[in-house]
Amino acid sequence: MWARSPYEKPIKQRSGSVASNPDGPVLLIMAAGAARRYGGLKQLAPVGPGGEAIMEYSIHDALAGGFGKVVLVVRREFEQQFRDKFVDRASAAAPIDFAYQELESSVPERHLPVDRPKPWGTGHAVLCAKDLIDRPFAVINADDFYGPTALAKMGGFLTGVSNTQPMTGAMIGYQLRNTLSDHGTVSRGVCEVNPDGTLATIVERHSIARAGDDAVMEALEGQAVTLSGDAIVSMNLWGYPAAVFGELEERFHAFLDSPRGETQEYEIPTVTRQMMDDHLMSVRVFETDELWCGMTYQEDLPIAQERIAKLVEGGEYPSTLWGA
Repeated sequence: MWARSPYEKPIKQRSGSVASNPDGPVLLIMAAGAARRYGGLKQLAPVGPGGEAIMEYSIHDALAGGFGKVVLVVRREFEQQFRDKFVDRASAAAPIDFAYQELESSVPERHLPVDRPKPWGTGHAVLCAKDLIDRPFAVINADDFYGPTALAKMGGFLTGVSNTQPMTGAMIGYQLRNTLSDHGTVSRGVCEVNPDGTLATIVERHSIARAGDDAVMEALEGQAVTLSGDAIVSMNLWGYPAAVFGELEERFHAFLDSPRGETQEYEIPTVTRQMMDDHLMSVRVFETDELWCGMTYQEDLPIAQERIAKLVEGGEYPSTLWGA
């Protein structure tokens, strides 16, 4: 275990209500995924005792950790469902804006019209929110539960981030064993961390399955490769200064100009690694022993519900997040 970071804030027991810090960083939630494996709009699946979605707990934790605003990146046709589910009530605690991830968003005219069967990926999702964010921000997935301490650590870090070059970003690193599903394989960004606590490399690994206290993944030749359960992985909880949007846009245009398959995506870990390789950014890694739960498969829903129920029973969250 690493020494406690000076950016970490102590976590206090929550009562019922939280409120935003008007000057705090922004929480960007990627909620435009197609959810092919889950088979429905998993971003809004009810996990809390009041029917709350996982992302509502992330918003609650972010506000408790000093964040000041929320931006939801969604598909335009589902905006009203998000509003009806929780946004109209949660917006009393913090401003909540919508950004729309559409195939033609931020795409230069030379690449229009777009003929593609799926969205451009997580890096593009972040880029779609560039006009709504003018300060440091964190990026999360809508369907992942990150744990009560993770966003507080990120909020503490982002409070001191500047736009100076080279940029400094951050990532919350999870132990691989704490991020696996019991109902199928997952993809994870497996990280190597320098002795000074900065990110050295991140490589996306696919078809990872639990194997006791460790994990296995299928290699190209079909052979099983063991991964240590202690391996540090990314769950797409990243932090950046607002200056990153210029790099994201420039590199997205270069991605569009390059040879690629029709389903290849522009991903956050890839573009972050590119900025690191170009000496434009360093990334602090803050380790957490939080237990992940998410909505990759339908069978994950009762596990997530049980996890939240225990936290509510333990007083970590109120029984109803946003009041009646």
